[in-house]
Amino acid sequence: MTVARWGRIGGLVSSVALVGLAMGGCSGGGAAPGAGAKDRGTCDPAADVTITVGERPTSDQAATLEAWTKSIAAFEKLHPNITIKDEETKYDVSTFSALLVGGTLPTTLQVPFTDIQSLIERGQAADITSYVKEDDVLSKLNPQLTSVTQNADGHTFGVVRAAYTMGLVYDRALFAKAGLDADAPPSTWDEVREDAATIAAKTGKAGFIIPTTANVGGWLLTSMAYSNGSLAEEGTGDATKVTLDTPGMRESLKFLHDVRWEDGAAGANFLHDNNTIRDDLAAGSVGQTLNGANLYNSVVIARGMPADDFGLAPFPAGDDSVGVLGGGNIQWFNPKASANQVCAALAWTKYYFLDRYVDQEAAVTWAKSQVADDLPVGLPEVPVVSEKQYATYLGWIEPYVNVPRANYRAYLDSLPDATIVSEPAVKAQELYAALDPVVQAALTRKDADPESLLRSAQSQVQDLVDAG
Repeated sequence: MTVARWGRIGGLVSSVALVGLAMGGCSGGGAAPGAGAKDRGTCDPAADVTITVGERPTSDQAATLEAWTKSIAAFEKLHPNITIKDEETKYDVSTFSALLVGGTLPTTLQVPFTDIQSLIERGQAADITSYVKEDDVLSKLNPQLTSVTQNADGHTFGVVRAAYTMGLVYDRALFAKAGLDADAPPSTWDEVREDAATIAAKTGKAGFIIPTTANVGGWLLTSMAYSNGSLAEEGTGDATKVTLDTPGMRESLKFLHDVRWEDGAAGANFLHDNNTIRDDLAAGSVGQTLNGANLYNSVVIARGMPADDFGLAPFPAGDDSVGVLGGGNIQWFNPKASANQVCAALAWTKYYFLDRYVDQEAAVTWAKSQVADDLPVGLPEVPVVSEKQYATYLGWIEPYVNVPRANYRAYLDSLPDATIVSEPAVKAQELYAALDPVVQAALTRKDADPESLLRSAQSQVQDLVDAG
């Protein structure tokens, strides 16, 4: 697996270097902080320190909140010098800067892959490079993911705690009803289209459709364009060039147009949001769709789709694919925090999110608690640790795996060789919003002009990028 992103001169580069990510007693040694970073000096791992942690579950999530509270208590018992004050604050791009300036953001919280590079460039993320060396947990993080948290000089500004790629999600039961082999899902766009037509003809259900509203249409069209050889942005920062009127975008729109207008295989609802597509998928009304490969909980656990019906395959590949769009969660650390607070927040990050991947007792304890709560164990995911360490982890939890991993075999087998491409680094949500109407037009207007629509969207987003 490789993580790729656009370099400063606009070329696609691959970064697989692993900067040491470990607390290691919070030594102040190692590389000097990068430009604009705060040199906090060394930290004292035995010092009394209080940190604030965001993302406390809300009161309507009773079971999750109880587990969260117990985890904090257990952590404080292990680290009696660390006090955690938790709060419900979550990352919100519209309020983040103001809260940071006002000093009211927590010590640590989750930020999306999409935004970490912008935070780094603005000096809004703590440089943790000198604090995270030779740690027995963080040093085992998947080296193909760590570049997402690094600047051009290789300094580290966050910890990847979960990752995913886009995938083809399909209904195995509908495949069987249509006479298709659910264990041999399509891998190319032509195969997806053929199977969509077969599903529509044999079952009367939508053979293939994607969400098209609330920025999700633009997100998925961007993913399709990656597969067809075109990225949505080149360069970084002030040099960012928006590239929407491209062959990859036009080819992706033609695919959607043809499934809808030539094959009649897209169903009747062309204004799905991300919730309604999941409702219809769980209800057995959609044969194939595109989404994050981490969709199992949302459609099986939350919406009742039979576990055996949930199918997952690699994102379809075009002839000139630059890779598959990936994303996930990064633990962010407040640049105003002290050395002791940063080290304590790193300890919490390891304990709550990562220990189970490298400690057998933690893995088994986690797996048993999941099973006891009727929650899944063994879901498909992009490993945040090395392939070797992840295989060891799977061995620890194997007796407790309660999902049909064989149904995701094609997806799981694709991960070691996948090239994961980050989302657009600048104005990503605005870019997706501008593409939503373009996707909708391809599905609702037979005579839609994709080139004109893409040129207009490109100009619109470029203006937003240039305005800062």
